[in-house]
Amino acid sequence: MVKRKRNWTDEESETLPSAQNAADNKEPAVLDVLPGITRKITACGACRKQKIKCDMSNGPPCTRCRRRDLSCVLNKSLQSLVEEVKNTEILQSDISGIHETLDNICQHLNLPRPKALLSSGEATETDDKTGANDDLDRDNEDLDGCEISPPDTPSAVQAPIDTYLDIAKLGSPGSSENTPPSTTKHRHHSAPQDLISKGVISIAVAEKLIERYFARLDPYLYGICSGYQSLQQIRATSPVLLAAICTVSALQDPEGQRTYEACNREFRRLVSRSLFEKHDLEHVRALCISSFWLSDASRILSSDAIRRAADMRLHRSFEHLSVPMDPRLVAGSHAAPQSFHDTGALQDRVRLWYLTFISDQHLSILHNRDPLLRSDKEIALSWETFLAREDTTDCDVRIISQVALLVIMSQVRDLLGSDQGTRVPQSLSNQIIHYSRQLDRWFTKFSSIFKPDPYIGDFPKRGLQLHYHFGKLYLGHQVFKGLNGEMIPPHFLTAAGMAHEAAVAIFEMILHENLQKSLIGMPHYFHIMIAFAGHFLLEVTQNYLTQLSIAPSQNFELIQKVLELFQDIPAVQQHPICRMTPGLTRKLRECVGILQGDGRHVLQPLSTSMDYTDNPLQIQPQGGFSFPEDSLVNPADDFLLADFGEFTFPGMMSNGMT
Repeated sequence: MVKRKRNWTDEESETLPSAQNAADNKEPAVLDVLPGITRKITACGACRKQKIKCDMSNGPPCTRCRRRDLSCVLNKSLQSLVEEVKNTEILQSDISGIHETLDNICQHLNLPRPKALLSSGEATETDDKTGANDDLDRDNEDLDGCEISPPDTPSAVQAPIDTYLDIAKLGSPGSSENTPPSTTKHRHHSAPQDLISKGVISIAVAEKLIERYFARLDPYLYGICSGYQSLQQIRATSPVLLAAICTVSALQDPEGQRTYEACNREFRRLVSRSLFEKHDLEHVRALCISSFWLSDASRILSSDAIRRAADMRLHRSFEHLSVPMDPRLVAGSHAAPQSFHDTGALQDRVRLWYLTFISDQHLSILHNRDPLLRSDKEIALSWETFLAREDTTDCDVRIISQVALLVIMSQVRDLLGSDQGTRVPQSLSNQIIHYSRQLDRWFTKFSSIFKPDPYIGDFPKRGLQLHYHFGKLYLGHQVFKGLNGEMIPPHFLTAAGMAHEAAVAIFEMILHENLQKSLIGMPHYFHIMIAFAGHFLLEVTQNYLTQLSIAPSQNFELIQKVLELFQDIPAVQQHPICRMTPGLTRKLRECVGILQGDGRHVLQPLSTSMDYTDNPLQIQPQGGFSFPEDSLVNPADDFLLADFGEFTFPGMMSNGMT
């Protein structure tokens, strides 16, 4: 039999990998398409073409090509490619090891994790889907953290939802034993990122913001974060709490415009993403803190804090302080059992509930709406029980004083209503006198036991005086509702004069040096009530100066001095001081112009310092899900902040009647 000659096609077919080998090959895709190399290439291209022996001892050119003056090329492309790929594989393996080590270090230090290696086959295949997968993972994590409104403390009575959960085999939503294993593992190994780990602010900036908050701001909120000692402790506890503290602190920094915007943006993102997530007590604390200072989002933050406080049954902490909790109920709770027996922890929960009550009542007053916390009002009414405890602190006294005042003001609101179109009937004149006396007794009781604070000095007593005048103003201004320019009824003249005197006293207090130090730092409720008092004072001076025996020049000069003071205070654009000053300045000019047009000499020409320059806020939208864009309003048209249009006193407008 004639032996068939071997050709190049046969050689290629022998070197190609089989289908089984290709299936078992786990190398990157580039190796899957390479032909197998079984022997080294030693013949040059010219000799291989003629299928003759290539005599080459020390590399090209070979003997034949040198003799015939031919181009001698040793084609080692396939062989070189295989060798380069092998070297690349080794290099990739080394880099992957380094990347894995770096990733572990970043997780341990709570730093941003490095991006996935693009050189790995897995990363290459999923590179285009990385963003979508990250969002999906976050969404899945959010869904794993969703709850069906379970209480965080046990209930003595079975709720209807318990039956449903038992039938549906869901178990207790708050129980760790029902948490999916994948979720538990994921949350155990991936620490939550915060402002610092995400690179929003540096550690140095965060340290500065935290230090300012504890030294200048937390005392205004009765030391609600006094249990924390350092930045590291806050970072390890709650990213939302860290963001809230940094945002509030940056708002009080005259040079913190960019820092405030960055922190506020991240804080809003965290709060909006956590709407359906289960959180602990520190999340409620963060919401409370921010609701006292962030005026443009305070209603949303406060309502979320109230909802979560109800789920955690903070109001039950009052009972546990005096009556030990049933250990059987504690055993059935997923909350820490020691928290129900630790007096300090229970007191902290009580203080936090009081803060939610105070915030809710403040917003109820500022927005003329009913409060959300109404069913737990009996707890607020029993504030004397908490005050009588032996371990009550000075901050507790301040908290209770505010609760006692707001209980009186809530009774005023419930009795007199908030409908601007309804006049107060004459039959309620005695009730107004009664509430006025209650305010007097309140001030007398607490002014004698207030002490200076080591951080904010004499502000506790100054703040008590301001709240007293706020209460008198809030009570007295009710008699102007529905007048529509008519004379004040004689039986309400005393109440009207009380409101006018309270507004004057508020502005006189602002000129006091000790209080001026707190204008940057105090919660926004003070600023809004100051704006309320200023606008009320201008309206009363314009419309009822004769009936109330008002000296318009004194009132106008007083307001002018305060506005000049406000203009000299450095603050970020979003601070309430900067937002209310232009509107009050404009209102002052309007009132002066109207009375001077009637032939009255009410005030010397306003100083040039009152020429307030309107600088529209250049606040960028927060992006994604955000709170109502109240903060994007031009400050010249928003001197009362947010949507406080109810403070324009339409019932007091008149046609020059005095």
